[in-house]
Amino acid sequence: MGVGLVRPTINDDPILAIRFPEDGQCRARTVVSRSRVRPTGKYPSWKMERMLQWESPHELNAFRILDADPAVLSFQEQPVELKFAFRGENRRHYPDLLVHTGAAREFWEIKADHAAVDDETAERTRLLSAALPRHGYTYRLVLGVCLAKGPRLANALTLLRYGREGLTAVERERVRMLFCNGRVTWGDVLRGVLGERGRRQICRLVLEGTIGFDMKHALMDDTPLRWALSVSQ
Repeated sequence: MGVGLVRPTINDDPILAIRFPEDGQCRARTVVSRSRVRPTGKYPSWKMERMLQWESPHELNAFRILDADPAVLSFQEQPVELKFAFRGENRRHYPDLLVHTGAAREFWEIKADHAAVDDETAERTRLLSAALPRHGYTYRLVLGVCLAKGPRLANALTLLRYGREGLTAVERERVRMLFCNGRVTWGDVLRGVLGERGRRQICRLVLEGTIGFDMKHALMDDTPLRWALSVSQ
């Protein structure tokens, strides 16, 4: 990606620099190393086509949710080094994630819960949330308890478990024709309306954004699936 440097254009701008990794590097700092005390690991992202490094279970859950969300175009761990003026000093901060959607570029800082957010972190969050939009980014504090709450994570795990394998052109056309012929539910898929590989095919197409359902609700037998594109295509 190369080294990116954003210099302030407004005198009171606290952002001093946004520095991206050197060419050929994926991260602004290393996450996985033998010297780390807390658990770290690697996650195989189908969307990013590489191993992502995580340093907390909450980051791992974020990877899974983002990997399964077709609205997310890309995401990167430890994406930049932010240099900024804070409390009369020049500080450095490494956000946990950079998330790209069609409409936004968001830096995520992930904490376990409200108890893990001290006064300094809260003040830094307010400063960066106010200052970064003028540079084309938003800044979010994301709580791990919220990532694990509700059906989003369970749905993501199902989609990623079965949907990593691609489809042939013949399989895609067969699924499209099924949706042309009427209403399709998750229960229909589990009962074999598309054969033994039907669940894998549907999950893959959901990951790609071709098929959709309401991710705010758990997948149930009566969950309706919709073809996100015109079925005539």
